[in-house]
Amino acid sequence: MPERAAWDQDPEEPDGDLGRLHTVLVSAALDPSLAGVLLFDVPPEHLPVVARAFAQLLGRSCGHPAGRPAPRTVLDSATVDEDLWIRPRVRRGPEGIGFTFGPGPLAEPDDGPRLVVVPDLARLSVPGRRAAVQLLGQDTAALEHSGIRHHWRPRARWLACCRSEDAALLSPHLLDRFALRLAAPGLRPRPGPDPLGPLPAGWATALDPRTPRPRVALTDEAAAAVLDLLDEREGGGNRRALALARIARALARLDGADAPPDEPRTGPLPVTPAHVDRAARLIRLRTPLRPRTRPERAPDREVPEPPDAGRPLPRPEPLRGAEQEAEAGVPVHGPESAQPLGPAAAPGEPPPAADLPYPEDAAGPGRGEATLRVPARRHAGTRASRGPVIGVRRARDLWDLAPVRTAMEAAKYRAVRGGAGGPLVIAPADLRGYVRAPEPVRMLTLVLDHTCRGGWDWYPDLEPFLRWAYVTRASVHVVEVGGGGEPDELRARAFTARSTRDPRIAAALARHPGRATPLAHGLDLAGQALRRAFRHHSAGLVEALLVVATDGRGNVPLAVSRGGRPGPGPVGRTGVDDAAAVAAHIRALGRSRLRSVVVDPGRPPYTRLPAALAEALGGGVVGRADAADAPGARDREAHHG
Repeated sequence: MPERAAWDQDPEEPDGDLGRLHTVLVSAALDPSLAGVLLFDVPPEHLPVVARAFAQLLGRSCGHPAGRPAPRTVLDSATVDEDLWIRPRVRRGPEGIGFTFGPGPLAEPDDGPRLVVVPDLARLSVPGRRAAVQLLGQDTAALEHSGIRHHWRPRARWLACCRSEDAALLSPHLLDRFALRLAAPGLRPRPGPDPLGPLPAGWATALDPRTPRPRVALTDEAAAAVLDLLDEREGGGNRRALALARIARALARLDGADAPPDEPRTGPLPVTPAHVDRAARLIRLRTPLRPRTRPERAPDREVPEPPDAGRPLPRPEPLRGAEQEAEAGVPVHGPESAQPLGPAAAPGEPPPAADLPYPEDAAGPGRGEATLRVPARRHAGTRASRGPVIGVRRARDLWDLAPVRTAMEAAKYRAVRGGAGGPLVIAPADLRGYVRAPEPVRMLTLVLDHTCRGGWDWYPDLEPFLRWAYVTRASVHVVEVGGGGEPDELRARAFTARSTRDPRIAAALARHPGRATPLAHGLDLAGQALRRAFRHHSAGLVEALLVVATDGRGNVPLAVSRGGRPGPGPVGRTGVDDAAAVAAHIRALGRSRLRSVVVDPGRPPYTRLPAALAEALGGGVVGRADAADAPGARDREAHHG
């Protein structure tokens, strides 16, 4: 098989990731329709260098003096609407110095385009994501906020970074706004004033605003080439075809700038299929109609198409041992197969995510995940208070008043103010307001599998997580699986405590084990609690920790737990597979604010089950080292294996 550069690299394109990145940034600075640049797997330490080079290209494109970059704005997880659309200003008036509001950085009050830098798109706040969807690719924008009415034409360029495995966690509406995609995990900028290399003279001429820019026309052959390179069955809409055509148009404009000045030019610059092919090479586009490797010569006969590598693949089923394939009714506690557990490699799997411009096609977010809409709040009011009431104090404003205590305070002076039979007069000094406890911004979700304890003391392994919840004042959501004395042993149960001092947590840790292990239902309850906590209000939780203390042996399928009736026939591996599937949905909540840990008791013979569950959750395993060092543990595992 030829090397990737043998077909990926265009002969006229500069070599390496630096040349491709330079071409992408110049194209974005030249064409406002290519305002979104998304970089996958770029080392974080190189992002400031790339952002500075991009800002200098934008400054050159709007006619700034040499070396003056375009202004930059950085968006992160703490960005709110007020940081984007409005900006306080100090103004001196007849009555002295006063404050007023003006358009914010994204409303572009400055001259020329602005560079918006997003270090991690997966951690960007909901207001920042909404701003990207509203501005990228739009011809006009309007702002009505805090008495400001402003209309403008968006010209800002966006430079965002993201890990390829996190692309599946983002909204497709957000990802489609970034027309230029580039994966450069091995990017190494050059030292000196030109980290991406010297700017060619033709490109510098094209970026100069004083240079007349000729009209560029897309030929019919180029349009057909765009449609041939994209598979309409992918369901990606028309944005990808438009992005590919616009990249080809930018490359055609750069080629026109390289033409000799004395060469006569009649009519617009044509966009040819060669430009489309170069655009596809630039972003490493591979689809079912564009194979990973280019054949050395054109085939004389029709070649069958490879499998649809660009389409979303179904979730692979976990591997089953030969004994379990032969006997579907073998219970979970049967002898363990030598075949390791975990997701199987699907036949004809697509290229690595670093080689794809659209890694979100491999596994899209689940239903309701990565939404750009803040869920509706149950309470009304512009400043509705949150948190439980812990007391009453004299009101400092008219928000969150305590009506009963206010009336009681006014009743003390009723005889003085209006007489015994007069109306109740409430003075401003009578107003009382609620004192509320602060709402926790961290959460510990603890899944306790009582059937895995046996003679294992899980207090030392769980104590660090409970201490973290106590120190950070995090709320605790406890899910109990397989506890003794449950009214319905096929279902897990859960409760929420405001702190670790709740006596119900100590009672749950000391509960005796039962007979059934509805592990899949317990993980499902934990995932629902995390999803509600993340979407409780606009900011959500700052951090959440999921701790699952289990040996992974779930013997109750999820359908049985939801239905409440045991199914006919043996269970087999259904409960284990359901737990892994639910864990994968929990992992889709995102790695930015959720960490997952599986506490492994190290019980043979199924020592691989906790590791497989941790892999599905995207977390780690603790506790196994102590169990593996226990006397006789290795001998028992070898005997049962």
